[in-house]
Amino acid sequence: MKKFFILSLALLTFITYGNTLRAQENVSQDFGSESTMTPQEARKAARAAHKRAMEAQQLKDFQKAVDAIQKSSFVIEVDQLLFPQGTSKFVSSLTNFISMNQGNAVIQIATSYYNPGPNGLGGITVEGKVSDIKMTTDKKGFVRYNFNVQGMFVSANVNVQLFGNGNRATVTVYPNFNNNNLTMTGIVVPYAESNVFQGQTF
Repeated sequence: MKKFFILSLALLTFITYGNTLRAQENVSQDFGSESTMTPQEARKAARAAHKRAMEAQQLKDFQKAVDAIQKSSFVIEVDQLLFPQGTSKFVSSLTNFISMNQGNAVIQIATSYYNPGPNGLGGITVEGKVSDIKMTTDKKGFVRYNFNVQGMFVSANVNVQLFGNGNRATVTVYPNFNNNNLTMTGIVVPYAESNVFQGQTF
């Protein structure tokens, strides 16, 4: 019985020692495999991971914007105005926007910091009823959304283009009674999630 106990203890010690050695070898191998990556390869891998994360976020933003447009409940928070002469002007997305909700559209432009203008924010704000909505998606995934807006102080066709790589859109407003077209760019967000500030509306 004593011999059997000693033999069992020796066998247990041998098994435990063997497992410890194998674990140490595995750790060494893992550490060695990680350390074989050069700094250049590590930077390349980090850039690739960052690119994948950005593309995933852009796809998420795009799908969210398309969903808001399909529901006709969205705000395009404008941060840049593009003029026909090729010039442009950066503006605040809190006070420059085009919105649609419950069959109404609002177009607000506020470009002056010195003159309050009709809307009290440095520009003008007009509102009207929406009609003739058309939405198409081409083979490249570009979304085009067109509608008319008619109100007491506005009569125009609005063309929205979403390019499939995020929620950024280009919008052109075509007035029906003159050629003073206005193009602007900004991001599309659901109406309920926007924090724009609307001035005096006409």
